[in-house]
Amino acid sequence: MLLPKTAAARIISCDVFDTLLHRDHRSERQRFNDIAVRAAQRLAAERRIVRHPGAIYDARIEVQKQAYRALDLSCPSGDVRFADMVDAMGRILSLDAHAADIIHQAEIAVEIAQLKANTPLLAWLAEQARAGCRIIAVSDTYHRGETIAQLLAAHAPDHPVGQIYASADHNATKRTGALFGVVLRQEGVAAADILHIGDDTTADVTMAQAAGLRSLQVLRPKHLVFRRRADALRARILHKLRIRAAHAPRAGASA
Repeated sequence: MLLPKTAAARIISCDVFDTLLHRDHRSERQRFNDIAVRAAQRLAAERRIVRHPGAIYDARIEVQKQAYRALDLSCPSGDVRFADMVDAMGRILSLDAHAADIIHQAEIAVEIAQLKANTPLLAWLAEQARAGCRIIAVSDTYHRGETIAQLLAAHAPDHPVGQIYASADHNATKRTGALFGVVLRQEGVAAADILHIGDDTTADVTMAQAAGLRSLQVLRPKHLVFRRRADALRARILHKLRIRAAHAPRAGASA
């Protein structure tokens, strides 16, 4: 990751996931499975509620798919909120609000366990902050800003981020450019005064530049991208096998 000596900007805007905080090789589906396992364990231990991890995983996949499908129809420039997805999962799994909150807590715990700070970038940002730059985080995510703050505090308690703009809070995304509009209005600066840093070619480069911001792309190693794709394929295969096993006739069952 090559960073300039100085940002030459009044504000540095950073993406969060895979930029400020690095994910490991696990795919999204594997992360959902890990969350489901943790949630099932806590539901059993703390509430004496038995829900198979597979059922929690299936509910997450279905709810998220339907949430984004509805979003595309009703508000393509917006984003879904994880709290709403947890509510929907609670209804599917017949959990009250307190039990459903365990799923939310499991999500945060797994995120903390599987993320790590991008130490070189954070050190560079700290230098820029000492030189007078304002540091903000701008993320397309179903998590609210307060959750992002919790994740940053867990891995980089001395981080220089002064404000977090999460798409779930503002119902506007980077991938459509709408969230950059929110940032410009609230920060009250010209677009050229902001340097945006992120890993996604569309959201963090193309759309940032379309909004008038300068951009700097930071990419994860190719081997990590390939490992995630392989992990995602493995997760899909295991999911299909689990569904097939659940619907297979039991030995000794009458035809």
